[in-house]
Amino acid sequence: MTTRVLKAVVPATAAEVIERLGDATAFPAYADDIVSVSGTGDGDQQWVLAFRGGTANWVQRSEQPAGQPYRIEFAQTGGDFQRFEGAWTSTDVDGGSEVTFEVRFSTSVPHLAGAIDSAVGRVLLRSAHQVIHAVGGPARVTAGGQYLDDLPADARRL
Repeated sequence: MTTRVLKAVVPATAAEVIERLGDATAFPAYADDIVSVSGTGDGDQQWVLAFRGGTANWVQRSEQPAGQPYRIEFAQTGGDFQRFEGAWTSTDVDGGSEVTFEVRFSTSVPHLAGAIDSAVGRVLLRSAHQVIHAVGGPARVTAGGQYLDDLPADARRL
């Protein structure tokens, strides 16, 4: 299983960030590679992510764990990944909050995992970076910036 983590500090509070992250259907307006996010009617969401000239598709369930108001956990309930799960967490810091996006996944092509997982991880973190910037304001990356190498230098410092 591949794990990727991106952390960034933004001027919005943890409560503001988590509230905005709770509406994933808005994410396609924030991130270039997120084609669509739509409700399935049973509380799950259908995701379509642009990837290498095609798309990755999955259905995920998201929830805020009891007693953790600034955390949203998600897990695939069906789709292209063998396994896909993670969380958004926001913690108040001086002048705003630190937002953490952590994702763990396994692709469905084990013998190509080294190449595919790396590419998928970059697209997921690039998208997360754009979402963080959109929901929290200018984002200063504090961890995981090495996965954003395919972004122009100015974009990594949003």
